[in-house]
Amino acid sequence: MSWIKKIVGSLIYITYLSIFTIILLEVIFRILPTSDSLKLKKVNIDYPIIRYEENRDVTKQIGFNFKHVNVKHINNYGYASDKDFQKKELQTKPVIAVIGDSYVEAIHVKNKDAFHAILDKGLLSNVVYPIGISGSPLSQYIAFSRYASEQFSPRLYVFLIIENDFDESFKKVKNHPGFHYFNETEQLTFVEYYPSIIKKILRKSAFVRYLHVDLKIKTQINRLFKNEYIFKEILTNTSFLELGRVAIDKFLYNIKDLTGTSKVIILLDGDRTSIYNGEMTRNMNKPVNILYEELKKLSISIQNVEIVDLHNFFLNDWVENGKKFNYDYDYHWNEYGHAVVAQILLEKIKNDKLSIVQN
Repeated sequence: MSWIKKIVGSLIYITYLSIFTIILLEVIFRILPTSDSLKLKKVNIDYPIIRYEENRDVTKQIGFNFKHVNVKHINNYGYASDKDFQKKELQTKPVIAVIGDSYVEAIHVKNKDAFHAILDKGLLSNVVYPIGISGSPLSQYIAFSRYASEQFSPRLYVFLIIENDFDESFKKVKNHPGFHYFNETEQLTFVEYYPSIIKKILRKSAFVRYLHVDLKIKTQINRLFKNEYIFKEILTNTSFLELGRVAIDKFLYNIKDLTGTSKVIILLDGDRTSIYNGEMTRNMNKPVNILYEELKKLSISIQNVEIVDLHNFFLNDWVENGKKFNYDYDYHWNEYGHAVVAQILLEKIKNDKLSIVQN
């Protein structure tokens, strides 16, 4: 029976050692500025628009080494902004709704340094409301715009479109809970999201948040083993273009609902990699640049819609100043990139004398 005692003793020792290690790691990562959970709220038929838990300050650090730490305020509507939103009945200024994904959420910069906050500061006669959640595609932008119309009656909608907004508008590509997607018609459908009890508990662990939010361990494992259930990673250029064209058609079809009473500006991200490589135009070997050009052509016929292609603005600024618009370790816009985009928008709105600007 001595061997049984040895096995039991070893198991007890391993258990104690594991518990001690977990506790030690938890203590260490609670001391470090580990990212807080943004805490997505439930999305269902009663609450169909994705947003975060309201009225909170959250720490966000980018990467694994704690060199880029930021604190973001989540406002009364559950979006990253220092400004609380007011319903249309309480507004004293015309509203500009800025709609997008992680570039509008802008966890990489302080709220005051995001392009929409700079725009808000520059347009004293207007108020700018950013509505953005990381991972949102074109289909979600339509859902956001309808929500903004209902809540705030914006006079201007600004949509920021980036590379992965096209194909991810369909469930067969993404299918993440909480988001809206285009179906076979021009209608939207959403996938319900309910944070499980286990998820709520794990959110409280600093070590788990480091692995999941900062290190993105799930993504790293999928890349390591080239897990093919991630449809987007094996999507061909042809499929990407086909889905992208359908997404553009559905997006523009729905945009028309806004243009009767409001104006629309669509921002297209620049091909910054090509700019840094010394190229003078978009690299048309990239499928997304083909979609950008097609979106520009198709939008011409829609009243009160204007495309602002950021590429040439970025190119001219790069030639003059030689300053990158994103971080070396992350392709999202840095503070300088946000400032450049804000100035472009500010000049566009003021110089064009859009009716949303009160004199």
